[in-house]
Amino acid sequence: MSDKKDLREQKAQDKLNKIKEKQAQKEAKKETKKNKKEEFTKLYNEFEGHDGTQEGKIKAAKNKRVKKEKEKIDYKLALKEAPVKFLKEVNKIQWSSRKNLGTKFLWVIIFIAIFGVFFFCVDLAFQNLFELIRII
Repeated sequence: MSDKKDLREQKAQDKLNKIKEKQAQKEAKKETKKNKKEEFTKLYNEFEGHDGTQEGKIKAAKNKRVKKEKEKIDYKLALKEAPVKFLKEVNKIQWSSRKNLGTKFLWVIIFIAIFGVFFFCVDLAFQNLFELIRII
C-alpha cells in the first residue's frame, strides 16, 4: 500500500516539477523579449541619423542594430561526420513487416483493378454517346 502511495507522490512531484520548468521557460522568454524591446527603445532614443519622421527613426534604429555573426562551418569535420549521421538516421527508420507490405500491395492491386474497370466503363459510355450523337 505504501508503495502505491509513494508512486503517486512521485508522479505528483514530477508533474509539479514539469509545471515549474515550463513556467521558468516562459519567464525566460518574457525576459529576453523585454531585453530586446529595451535595447531597441534605447537605440531608438539615442539614434539621431534619420529623416525626422517617426517611421524614419524606427527604420534607422532597426538598421543600426548589430546582427550576430554566423558561426563558420568546418567542412572537413562535417564530411567526416556525415556517414555516421547518415547511418544513425537510417537506423531510426521503422521498416514495415513482410505481412504489412503484402496487405498494402494487395490493396494497391485491388484499387488499380477497380479504377481500371471504372474508367473502361466511362470510356465505353462516352464512345456509345458520341456514336449516338454521330460525332465519331
